[in-house]
Amino acid sequence: MHFLRLAVLLTATSLLPACFSPLDCTEEFRPSVQVKVVDSQGRPQPDARVTYVQDDHPEQQAQCQPAIGATGCEEWWAGLDEPGSFVIKATSADGTRTAERRVTVGGDLCHANTEQVRLTLPD
Repeated sequence: MHFLRLAVLLTATSLLPACFSPLDCTEEFRPSVQVKVVDSQGRPQPDARVTYVQDDHPEQQAQCQPAIGATGCEEWWAGLDEPGSFVIKATSADGTRTAERRVTVGGDLCHANTEQVRLTLPD
């Protein structure tokens, strides 16, 4: 019986550090929202202007992610690893057409769960 108690105690002690180890998060930053902007025919609009409002904070410019070897933006990032409520707005280069969408971004203790949004500028 003494041996059984000792075996249980040793097993529990060896497992204890796993319960209290620090959170194992990666050091990468992920966009909260990835945004693509197209026209009514589905053609990319690399010269659009994309802004966002997160959780009623002031409006911010989304971060342009240029296409390799091209001019303009292939997509935009709104927020970096930030969960919350986002209102994403795209405006055509000439300022005459807009599209908007609200999206809620979830997350865990380490990262936001990136949401993908496609905004279509009307004709």
